[in-house]
Amino acid sequence: MHETCVSLGLAAVLFAPFAAAFVGSTSCPATPRPIPSCRHRLAPPTMISTPTAEGMSTTKPRATLPPIILSNVPGTWAYDTMSRRIRDDILVRIYAENDALLSTPEGANIKAQLDQLKQELSTPQTSSLSPIQNDGGPDVSVWGKIMAPYAKSNWLDAPWLVTEFYFYRRIVQIFGYFQTGYDPFKDQKRLGLEGALELTQQLAARAEEVHKAGEPETGLRFALFASLWGNKMDLSLWPSQSDAINKAQIFANVLEASSINLLADDFPAVAAHLKEGGKEGGRVDIIVDNAGFELITDLLLADALLVHGLAAKVVFHTKGHPTFVSDAMDKDVQETIEYLAAAGVFAAKDRWVSYMKTGQWELHAHNYWAQPFPFWERPRDVSEDLKKARLAFVKGDANYRRLLGDREWELGTPFEEVASYFPCPVVALRTLKAELGCGMAEGEVGRAIKADAKDWMVTGKYGVAQFVDPEKL
Repeated sequence: MHETCVSLGLAAVLFAPFAAAFVGSTSCPATPRPIPSCRHRLAPPTMISTPTAEGMSTTKPRATLPPIILSNVPGTWAYDTMSRRIRDDILVRIYAENDALLSTPEGANIKAQLDQLKQELSTPQTSSLSPIQNDGGPDVSVWGKIMAPYAKSNWLDAPWLVTEFYFYRRIVQIFGYFQTGYDPFKDQKRLGLEGALELTQQLAARAEEVHKAGEPETGLRFALFASLWGNKMDLSLWPSQSDAINKAQIFANVLEASSINLLADDFPAVAAHLKEGGKEGGRVDIIVDNAGFELITDLLLADALLVHGLAAKVVFHTKGHPTFVSDAMDKDVQETIEYLAAAGVFAAKDRWVSYMKTGQWELHAHNYWAQPFPFWERPRDVSEDLKKARLAFVKGDANYRRLLGDREWELGTPFEEVASYFPCPVVALRTLKAELGCGMAEGEVGRAIKADAKDWMVTGKYGVAQFVDPEKL
């Protein structure tokens, strides 16, 4: 295929077959209520900060830190999440998807604990935040330090980032993950993987055509933006297999319109930085977000980096335990590669399995990635690991929130002033699903507000690809 046919502006050429191949309509989950996006609707000024554990790096952004986001302001996405959505949507699904276990005598105690959590969440403005119990997890002492300042707080007055991560750590505790290895989200992740197969086959076939064209920058652009917009597939409402057809159409439309919906695009700087590595390439890291189709697009990005000699090794940073319904763990990466290879996806069976065996792809799991620390507060081992990378991709909205410390930055604050602390050059690939951001020009923000005034910051319609090399600041 001629290389000009794979530019982002001609995504319609690449992805037109999706529209024809996946015709049909299915019922979709209910859309969350629109949330106003004005900055003054966020939490009132406060300088609450997640406490730093011993041995943590504390190099902060160059820009002055603004207030952290709380969940106690009605009308915000944070408030809707912690006062309604996490109870009525997420917890309800946890009950349903683990019904087989909860219906057994062995599951009675688990159900009782879930019921207790549900009761707390029914009165979030008054329910206290109980400490994480000693459930055998290696992170219990860290969580003790995280939650200590909020012993007398409630689900809405503590920082949003803290309470949301805390909710999922409570779920891990309730199901006894560290004693049994039981993943309460395994069915969701498996359905997401199986439901994405047909779309994956189409996308992987297109990727092969791009790679055969032989132009590294074109191949990188294709894979990078596929990885970015792959996140459009997740709003903590994981697609069932029956939704796959509709999701394929959504993805095709999103990628085709990506040049319109990008509010910040640093791709040229990313490409230039990777080319500076020469033939050796060096190591590139991906701090992954969701399993399922988004993880598949991350694997396609990692594949493109090796195929075009832009990296010699790719390291995937994964969660140390189940969290946020669909977040990827080591086992999810391995299962995804094995499943796609068995299904005959060429890249998986021809290269990805080999990458894992030869060490060109490595998996680095850490519980830090499932904790609410801002990314400028890192354990020493995580910092030393990241310093080995020539570049790190930070994927997804929850990781982006941590990159920004989940704070009320002015949207025009330069990204390099916020991410200046990162221990290696970094690229943020994020579709907007929370009321925060930075590095977006006033004109771009105005355009989004004009088109989607009520909810432009939370639907995932708009995205950013932002880059900074801290050493060059």
